[in-house]
Amino acid sequence: MTGAILLPASNPTSPVPGLRSPDRTLRLVEHLSRSPEGLTAKQLARRTGIPVKTVYHHLRTIVDRGWAWRGEEGRHHFLPDVLGPAVDVAARLDRIRPVLARLAAATGCGVFLTSLSGGQLTVVAHSEFTGAPRLDDLADGLPEAAHATAGGQALLAAMRSDHRHRYLKASGLRPFTGQTVRSQGELDDKLRAAAATGLYTERGQCRSDVACSGVIVRTGPRASDNLALATAMRIDLPDVRRRAADRLLRLALADLVPILGPAPTPEELSRDAEHLDHDRTSRKGAFSRP
Repeated sequence: MTGAILLPASNPTSPVPGLRSPDRTLRLVEHLSRSPEGLTAKQLARRTGIPVKTVYHHLRTIVDRGWAWRGEEGRHHFLPDVLGPAVDVAARLDRIRPVLARLAAATGCGVFLTSLSGGQLTVVAHSEFTGAPRLDDLADGLPEAAHATAGGQALLAAMRSDHRHRYLKASGLRPFTGQTVRSQGELDDKLRAAAATGLYTERGQCRSDVACSGVIVRTGPRASDNLALATAMRIDLPDVRRRAADRLLRLALADLVPILGPAPTPEELSRDAEHLDHDRTSRKGAFSRP
């Protein structure tokens, strides 16, 4: 959510003894927002000067509020700006999470709302179910796995073909398993076939024991505006249960689309940028006061 943090850049080694609790939380969020690779609590403590025990305390709040998610090896990742301005994100997540939780419970799958932010596949919100693949289990290599996951393939399908080819050339097609798609041409054929039904699927491409299905939820003027909803299930799930899960996945779109709304237009993005620049200037003055 790079445009949502309205704090000035700070010196990671500057002293922090006088910071109040909300200031510490904002300082941690600021550092997370500038680190797409994610940061551990110890790394945040070193960068901010905040005691590691206090960092752990504030990270619980940050994750509970939906401002970040905890991934592999304890790394915390900040959510992208795909859900809108910072003031809207918490309210939207409060409405999105029950939809994802209902879908997870009804299908027995892990459920993920994903986007391509900064050229990386990112989980915006998720819901887990006992026995289904978990986010932590899938997190290793996930940012580079758009071509090997159903949600990522849905997002790639929503891109113009020339943009998609440039993206894939830059990111590569990492061979996660022996089933992973190996070439742009092969992926193009797969995406064209899936577009006819609107359902994007993969079996064992990202992990040999996992199968996924995905659908496009929203598209917009930027690739980062696009959102996809995906389910992750054990690859040995019976076909009848997989088909039932796919039907429920499609039905969940009816609940999510009104919550997410249309992507912002270029004109709205321009106005938001001007507003954020004004707020940054105002906050910089406020934080510079003794």
